[in-house]
Amino acid sequence: MRNENRKKKIEQKRRADDRFTWRVLGVMAFIALWTILMYRLNWPSTLHVLPSGAAVLYLLAYIYPKDFTLLAVYVSGGAFGLWLLTKAALVTAQMRVTAYILFAAALVVSALFFRFLRKHRGVVRFGKRKWLLMPPKAKFRYLFIAALALTLALIVSVIFGGTAAWCSLIAMFCYLFVMAVYYTVRLI
Repeated sequence: MRNENRKKKIEQKRRADDRFTWRVLGVMAFIALWTILMYRLNWPSTLHVLPSGAAVLYLLAYIYPKDFTLLAVYVSGGAFGLWLLTKAALVTAQMRVTAYILFAAALVVSALFFRFLRKHRGVVRFGKRKWLLMPPKAKFRYLFIAALALTLALIVSVIFGGTAAWCSLIAMFCYLFVMAVYYTVRLI
C-alpha cells in the first residue's frame, strides 16, 4: 500500500513538472512569435517590453502566492496605464482628458473588485462554477495600497503632467520591488 502511494505521488509530481515545462515552452514560443511580428510588421519599439513582462508575470505565478501575483499584475497594468498617460500628454487635450477618465474608471473598478474578493474570501462565482482567485488568508491591504498609490499617481499626473506620470511609474515599480522582497522573505 505504501509503495503504491509513493508511486502515485511520484507520478503526480512528474505530471506537474511536465505541465510546467510545456507552459514555459508555450511562453517562449509566444515571445518568439511576438518578436517575429515586431520586426516583420514594424510595430513601435515601445511594444518590445510587453511580452517579456507578461512572461515574467506568468512564470512568477508558479513561485509566489496568488495574492502577490495579482498585485504584480495590477501594479504592472497600472504602470502601463501611467505610461499611456505620458503618451496621451503629448497629444491633444481631448485625448489627455479621455485617458485620465479611463484610468480613473479602471482604478475605481479594480478597487471595487478587490473589495468584492475580500468580502467573498477570494472566490468568484459564475453560475454554478466557483473559482478561487485568491487564498482565503490573502493580504488585500497591499492591493488597496497599490490602488491608493495609483490614484495618487493619477492626481499628480493630472496636476503636473507627463513628467510626473513618469516619476509615478518608477515609484510603482519600486513598490512592486519592495513587495517582491517581502513575499520572497515570506517564502523562506
